[in-house]
Amino acid sequence: MRPSLRLTLVVAVALMATAVVFAQEESPAPQPSLAPSPTPVTPTTTTGPGVTAEPQPSATAPFSPNMPPIYPAEPLSTRDSPSFPDPEYVKLLDYMFLFYEAQRSGKLPADQRVTWRNDSALNDGKDSGVDLSGGYYDAGDYMKFIFPLTFTMTETCWGALEFWDGYQLANQTHYLDQMVRWGMDWLIKAHPNDNTLYVQVGLNEVDNNYWGPDSGIPLPRTSFKVTNTSPGTDVMADAAAAFAACSMLYRDKLKDTTYATTLQTHATSLFNVAETARPQQAYQKVVPAVTCCYESSGFIDELAWGAAWMYKLTQDASFATKADNYISQLNAGSVQINTITWDDKSSMVYVLMAGATPPALRTKWQGFAQKYADSVAAADKPNMFTEGGLFYSNGNSQQDSSVVAANAAFALQILANNMNATGNSDRDRIEKYSKFALSQVEYLLGENPERTPYVVGVHPNSPANPHSAPASGGTDINNINTSPSVERWTLYGALVGGPDKNDRFLDERDKWEQSEACVALVFSEVALDYNAPFQGLMAHMVSTATSSPPYVTIVAGRPDLPPILNGMAVWQIILIVVGSIFVAVAIGAFVCYRKRDQIRAWAAARKQRSAEKSMPKYVVKRSAPPRNRNDRDVEALEVGHGQGQPTLLQDVHRAT
Repeated sequence: MRPSLRLTLVVAVALMATAVVFAQEESPAPQPSLAPSPTPVTPTTTTGPGVTAEPQPSATAPFSPNMPPIYPAEPLSTRDSPSFPDPEYVKLLDYMFLFYEAQRSGKLPADQRVTWRNDSALNDGKDSGVDLSGGYYDAGDYMKFIFPLTFTMTETCWGALEFWDGYQLANQTHYLDQMVRWGMDWLIKAHPNDNTLYVQVGLNEVDNNYWGPDSGIPLPRTSFKVTNTSPGTDVMADAAAAFAACSMLYRDKLKDTTYATTLQTHATSLFNVAETARPQQAYQKVVPAVTCCYESSGFIDELAWGAAWMYKLTQDASFATKADNYISQLNAGSVQINTITWDDKSSMVYVLMAGATPPALRTKWQGFAQKYADSVAAADKPNMFTEGGLFYSNGNSQQDSSVVAANAAFALQILANNMNATGNSDRDRIEKYSKFALSQVEYLLGENPERTPYVVGVHPNSPANPHSAPASGGTDINNINTSPSVERWTLYGALVGGPDKNDRFLDERDKWEQSEACVALVFSEVALDYNAPFQGLMAHMVSTATSSPPYVTIVAGRPDLPPILNGMAVWQIILIVVGSIFVAVAIGAFVCYRKRDQIRAWAAARKQRSAEKSMPKYVVKRSAPPRNRNDRDVEALEVGHGQGQPTLLQDVHRAT
């Protein structure tokens, strides 16, 4: 490549890069928001060994079936907490439980606070001769799935064990007990004997074609199971983890040893079948119906997860060895650093075992956990931070960016707490992990370009149209955005799927899944596993926050953000196009200046050629030979011309 051309390309690239950087740095100024009014709470008290006094319901709990949130006339002028614990975080924790109450299936209890829900699906399991009524609906419809439920219960109980002080300060231990027991009671039903586990109730083809109230859930309500002869290794091990984690919660915190023993019995039974039943396999090989929604990518991480929780519960060293062996299978080539989801718990195993093992065994697990946490805190590829600061995992965050960020924050906060508790001297890492967790919490509570807390019912900017059939009050599956136009019930406490990688969010009910062809598609879905890590984080904030959530200073109304095309704002694209034209003109002028002598010479030569072409041409045209010429003269002319020898002048002379 010639030096002049190389220089030209370098200048072009530099100028275009400058235009892109300028475009990206020019973002709309965030606007401030109205905050719900704070409400004081009374801490839970104990009245004796193993007996916890039942607290009065929090004053923030909405008992009216359609009571709108109450906001002050003006936003708070400061985020400093007016009291401790901060009443906004107390309310958020309370709302987390309201969401789970709204997801209840079966015969509802007398103290149900979400009164717009009805008894529903009372005959679940009758097709298989078992009682599978109760439990929780998974998401915005009426299906029940084991896989996300067991992960939800494990994460909830783990969060309660780690952040117990927050639940006590917020007076929420009563609702914690209710929420966990409602889920675990159903899991006990789903495990009617040692060799059987029911993994799904309902059919995607039927349920997802229904948009209506819980009083008209379509039939059939088919139930599906795995057994010791047709095993689902992953779901069995995952259920064992849920039973073990919640057994520990009831034994150590909620002080119900009888229930704790029951849960431990189920944990032991399920983990044994998961390890011994053959063939070991993903559960969709037995139940193809789950491929619609919760297909498993493998079962080794669930075996490690189950073994780790059995070790934490029992302190039996054999389970620690098993967890190590399973993780070693996953890390045969190198340490796997995977995004935490309901389907992949390997990174969670690192964090759990780093906090569960004694010092002699901790070094390896601590190394794994820190490698995972360092990668997350730096957002190493394939992860990234959005421009607004959300941790975003390419390949995992497309459908539910909120829960991916919340899971990462949950894990890093627990790791930081455990490092503190064990006297770890690496203060920089502890601070880095805690700062990451706080940044994700604050993003999801309003510190984002949309100025939106992604929890329903806490602010005027909160999502108002989550994808929830029962809450919407609609009946037309083909027009869910307008059926009805305004959500009938407020789904308090639901953490929605969240924004896209460009920090954009559309508050529309049909935005519940991602299409790679449309990068602007965003997410209004709700689900059990979305709230699980965020609930634990809210308990942590109750016990540690020194300022209120970001939304308390955000004014009502989302900012008018520019549209996005192929990952960039339209105005950015226009700026780049205009800049590119300017660059092209500048490059042309520069080249012309450098080549001015050659250009002048070329222009002069061209001018001369044009002049020569325009000069008149004279052609001598011979007339026919006269009739009186003799034959010899004519013959000589013909012979001379045929040989190309005589000139025109000679010919003329001869003729005369």
